[in-house]
Amino acid sequence: MNASPRPLRLIVQIPCLNEAETLPATIADIPRHIPGIAAVELLVIDDGSTDATVSVA
Repeated sequence: MNASPRPLRLIVQIPCLNEAETLPATIADIPRHIPGIAAVELLVIDDGSTDATVSVA
């Protein structure tokens, strides 16, 4: 029996520390549709930012 391959998912990890000003442009530049990839997800990892990084994410 041939099982069909599971669709590929891409998770982009973005580590941040006080990146409220640059994070929106970074997120906007990441493609949401890539041929051969079923889903593109973003994971923003905040390391204790004291600015609005968490709100922007």
